[in-house]
Amino acid sequence: MEAKRFISRILSDGHLSLPDDMTKDIGKSFEVILIPLESDDIYSYAENLAKQKKFLTLTEEDIEKIIHESRNAK
Repeated sequence: MEAKRFISRILSDGHLSLPDDMTKDIGKSFEVILIPLESDDIYSYAENLAKQKKFLTLTEEDIEKIIHESRNAK
């Protein structure tokens, strides 16, 4: 499984716009996580979440490893 990251927009009909290379995957299911561009990047988001959950000893490298392992990305 390969994780794909892209920036999208919610269209007026409620659908997400997808990059052209994703349109070949019609019918496949994906996990979708929406993070507004105005907010912090994924690492800051994960760091804040770790603080909320009392995982205070995680380093940025630990967070990066968790993110990549959860997406089976290297």
